[in-house]
This record gives sequence, structure tokens and C-alpha cells, in this order.
Amino acid sequence: MLDIDEFLGLEQVDEWTFSSSRLWGAPATVNAFGGQLVALSLGAAFKTVPSNYIARSLHTQFMDCVDKKRTATFRVQDNAPGSRIVSRTVQCFQDERLAMQTVCSFIAQKAQDFQAQFKHQTPMPEIKQPGAGNSAFMLDPQGYPNGFPVKIWVTELDSDLTTPAPAKQRIWLESPDKRTRPEQFQQCVVALFSDVHFTRVIVRPFGIRVAPPPRHLRKIVSIDHHIWFHQSVDPRRPVLVDTECKQLGAGRGVVQSEMYAHDRRLVATVVQEGRVEIDPHVRLPSPKL
Repeated sequence: MLDIDEFLGLEQVDEWTFSSSRLWGAPATVNAFGGQLVALSLGAAFKTVPSNYIARSLHTQFMDCVDKKRTATFRVQDNAPGSRIVSRTVQCFQDERLAMQTVCSFIAQKAQDFQAQFKHQTPMPEIKQPGAGNSAFMLDPQGYPNGFPVKIWVTELDSDLTTPAPAKQRIWLESPDKRTRPEQFQQCVVALFSDVHFTRVIVRPFGIRVAPPPRHLRKIVSIDHHIWFHQSVDPRRPVLVDTECKQLGAGRGVVQSEMYAHDRRLVATVVQEGRVEIDPHVRLPSPKL
């Protein structure tokens, strides 16, 4: 399994520019994993803000694919110099080709305590954690191969996905790295978590698996990725990702996830949009919703 420090590591080029040559991607594709690129973008932005600031939100647009075998360069821009607002835009390039752009907003850590007496959240689903008695979750034997540094617990194996089912999914994720980390690094791991197994929810009602994809699934990629960070979370403990595809149409699917810490706190909300292209001549079952 890859070391998380290498997976999320950045080399400094200058004060506002960073690079990574340790990109990861699934064996069947030349593309780098979007979750790693989002986490690296956030990590680059963190290197330009004070250590007592944490992310409030990030918003990514993918313009082009990133080759996992080539170096990616991350250029950071201060969106509000001299202002109380702390915001950064991070552009990811390969050979001067713009591949993605991320806007990150930050708050001081102490700001999380503001109005602490007034709060509520969507309750976490009543399901058991991995390893608990009678838990429905099993460690994914396929997972993400090639040393992906995240443990993944699922209720369905990839072979089960050929049976149409509602566009919903619940998985548990955990970092096997047990070293104590600052909250900025923990948020980068959460960003990495947020992209795991999200595309397969979009086509789940048609009984289409995405790993490996059938020939009639011509394309399924992320084009937008948004995260709102609500509370701190320790990724060394299991994190529940409760996901549902809200809509698929015109070749685009919108997916929303709630991420819960092991102690049932809602720690992040994620919304993603995927680009989907299915062979129009293939006959598929009616979607099960």
C-alpha cells in the first residue's frame, strides 16, 4: 500500500507553485484519480495560508484529463489579497495545458466555535460500523488496486453491480495510516475520500458496473467536484459516505454525499457531477429507482 505522505506529497517550485510526479490511477486507465488531484489542489492552497486556517469549502472544475505518468503542476493565486477573506484558486497544469481549477475558501480554526449553541444536522443512518456484530459491510476485495492508501468497506461487490438497483450507496472509508496529523492534512484525506466509488452510483439503476466497464459504457468521468467541510474528522477512524445520485440526464449525473464521522457527526457534504456516455444502440433494462 502506498504511503499517504507520498500520495499527497508536493514539491515546492516557488512560493506559489507546487508539483507532484507521484500520481495514482486505476490499472485500466491512463488518467490520474480525481480525488487525489482535488486533495493535492487543497494541499497546495494550504501551503500558502497560515497553519491555523482550515478549509471551509472547495469547488473544482475538470477541464481535461491528467496523465498519471506525468508530472502535474499546481499554481496558487490569492483571490483577495489584503482582505479578511482567505480564498485561493489553484490551477493544475500538465505541459502548460490547464486540466482543472479549484477555488478553496478558508476560516480560522477558532471560527468553528462561533454560535456553537445553535446547530443541527441530518442524522446519520442507523447502520453498524465495519467489525461490529452483524455488520453488513465487508472489506472490498477489489477496492482500488495498485496500492491505493484507503481501506474501503462495501455491501456490494463489483460483480453485484450488474443487477439494477436504486442509485444509492453507503460505504465506509478509513486511512490505514495511524500517525497523528494536523487538521489541514486530515481535510486533504477527506477530499481524497470524497471521490471513492462515486461514479458507479450514477449508472447503478441500469445494472452497469464501472470497474471494469463494459464496452457500451463509453465514458464516465467527473467534471465538477464540490466539498463543504462542516466539522473536524479523524480519517484514522471509519468515515461513512452516504451517497445518492439525484438525477441523470443529457449525459450528466449529479451525485450528493453526506460524510459522517465514527461518532455520528456530519462532517462534510459533497456534490459531484459526472459526464456519462452510453452507446445509444445498446438495450438496457428500465432503470430501477
